[in-house]
Amino acid sequence: MGMAIATRLASSHEVLIGSRVVSKAEAAAAGIKGARGRDYRGAARECDSAIVTIPFSAMNLMDPLGGALSQKLVISTINPLTTDKGLFVYGLQKGSAAETLAKALPRSRVATGFNNIPAGFFGKGELPTVDILIAADSKSTYEEASLIVTSIPGLRPLYAGPLSEAQGVERITPLVLNLASENGTRSLAPRFVSRKDND
Repeated sequence: MGMAIATRLASSHEVLIGSRVVSKAEAAAAGIKGARGRDYRGAARECDSAIVTIPFSAMNLMDPLGGALSQKLVISTINPLTTDKGLFVYGLQKGSAAETLAKALPRSRVATGFNNIPAGFFGKGELPTVDILIAADSKSTYEEASLIVTSIPGLRPLYAGPLSEAQGVERITPLVLNLASENGTRSLAPRFVSRKDND
C-alpha cells in the first residue's frame, strides 16, 4: 500500500520512502521516479508530512519517531485486521489504530486516510472516483490531509469527524474486503452518493 500511494503522489510531491533498513528503502524508491529512500528516522526528520502504512503489529516502531514527527501531519492508513473462519474481522475491542498512533506521536497531527481503498486501485491508468474518509481532531488537520488526498485525481476526501471516530473508518475495511471476497468481485472501495430530497 505504501508503494502504491507513493507512486501516485510522486507526480506532484517529493516522495521519501522509509524503512528500518536503508538499502530496502533505497531499492523501493528506485522503482518510483524522483523518490528517495531513508531509514525511518531520516525520513521522519526530512518529511513535511508522513503517511504511515506499517502493520498494526509494528506500531512500536513509531515510538522513537515522536521528536522527528513533532508538529507534522501524520496520516494513518493502518487497519488492525485479523481473520476468523476465512473472513476479515476488526482486531480491536476499544480504540483504533489511528488513536494508538496518536498516543505514540503525541506532538503530531494524526488523521486517518486511505484506509478503505485497496492497493490495486492505484494501478496504472485513471483512478475511479472513490471517497477517502478522514477522521481528525480539527478541521485544519482535515484540510491539510485533504490537500494530499486531492493531489491524486479521482480521490474525494470526506470529513468523518474527530479522531475518536477512527474506529468507524477502519471497520469499513474488513467489510469491503469481505464483500469483494464473498461476491467474487474485483477490489472494492467506498463511494458515497448524495441526492437532494424532493421538495
